[in-house]
Amino acid sequence: MFWKRFYNLCLQYGKRPNPIGKEIGLSSGIISKWKNGGIPNGETLMKLAKYFDVSVDYLLGLSPYIKINGEIVAMENTDRELKDLITKSADLLNNEGLSKVSSYAQDLIDSGKYAKQSEIPSNTSQNYPEYPQEPADE
Repeated sequence: MFWKRFYNLCLQYGKRPNPIGKEIGLSSGIISKWKNGGIPNGETLMKLAKYFDVSVDYLLGLSPYIKINGEIVAMENTDRELKDLITKSADLLNNEGLSKVSSYAQDLIDSGKYAKQSEIPSNTSQNYPEYPQEPADE
């Protein structure tokens, strides 16, 4: 649980785990131990909690709550809530708007910075459909 939470926080900060570890004075060997199931010591947990502005309990998987923009939210629900919001917003868009959203999503995925690492296609990017333009009002 620790590695998953640590790795996801790194991605949220737009960084990889090793550079963050280096910023707080840790070796890449320690980071590798975490990836293989190790848990940081108390002092390191405190440094990480301060760096990410989360609780040690959150890092260890003992609490599902995290602070986002000053608000405490249950992280396990966040993905579902965001997907629901995107779906509801998409229902309000015309075809041109849907096409722009689709194109923007593809750009985010292609950048590699925002895609879930386990879901990036290995050989090529997914092609999302182009939505037809709605006729202009006459």
